[in-house]
Amino acid sequence: SSATIEKIYTSCMCTTAEITTGSKSEGPFSMPGHGGPVPKINFPLEPGEKAEIEVTFDPAAHGPAGVGKIDRTVYLENSSGAPLQLRIAALVTP
Repeated sequence: SSATIEKIYTSCMCTTAEITTGSKSEGPFSMPGHGGPVPKINFPLEPGEKAEIEVTFDPAAHGPAGVGKIDRTVYLENSSGAPLQLRIAALVTP
């Protein structure tokens, strides 16, 4: 049976995520604004179909304070189980 990626969102506005399969692409998605609800995207995946998540981090989003260690998370909620968390960590240098 197919699965549906219902939501994609990130832990910070400086980080966006885009989902792509062979036939379609959606995004970029970011952090929900001001605690608002995360909109559903209902991105279908067929059995065995692969999807690629491209994550972009923009250190300039934090101004001069955007240097040092960062730890960000991309969340994927799907129709068939627990949410998936993709974490990225980096050391941002000026």
